[in-house]
Amino acid sequence: MRMIGRYRVHGLLGRGGMSVVYKVSMPVLGRIVALKLLSPPELLRELISVGDLKKIFTTEAMTMASLRHENIADIRDFDSDEQGNPFYIMEYYCNNLGVMIGEHYRVEETSRILDPEKIFQYGSEILDGLGCLHHAGIVHRDIKPYNILITDQDTPKICDFGLSRVRGETFPSAHVLNVGSPYYAAPEQIADPESADQRADLFSVGVMLFR
Repeated sequence: MRMIGRYRVHGLLGRGGMSVVYKVSMPVLGRIVALKLLSPPELLRELISVGDLKKIFTTEAMTMASLRHENIADIRDFDSDEQGNPFYIMEYYCNNLGVMIGEHYRVEETSRILDPEKIFQYGSEILDGLGCLHHAGIVHRDIKPYNILITDQDTPKICDFGLSRVRGETFPSAHVLNVGSPYYAAPEQIADPESADQRADLFSVGVMLFR
């Protein structure tokens, strides 16, 4: 069975623009957690240097690790694999809001409607988590259903800070790349990602609650 660092891989959970997420178990304890490994496709590596990609990835982990809130996913470890690719460990939950509403890659298609009380609960708690981010000077820039984990206690947790921007920092990226997800990104974020502020996240939450 494949190992990544000290962690035993049990399966692939998902693949994003520059990384892959695995279901893994911790050594000795055997606890199931999620491992996010930097694994950019060749095209992305041609547009952005490997050094900048590692900087983005490391900043994402550091950003998440610096926050303490019940509605933000928790980071447990950070390391590199045998090839020098960084990865971090976060708490694992098998459910997320994207799965719950039945959303696919064609997001313009009709989604599954949730109970209004559930929508109000999730919306309120997601906004609480965003409030923590924004107070720390962080704009997430990729709020969408698949980036909202749902715990066994039915608590939403914001995850995936790969596109987030910390106040005063410059985000290294190619000018030809959009920041955010189609349908959810605010118009001003699409036009100029570096100028987008906390209001762009609120726009994304509004679209998500509508969905």
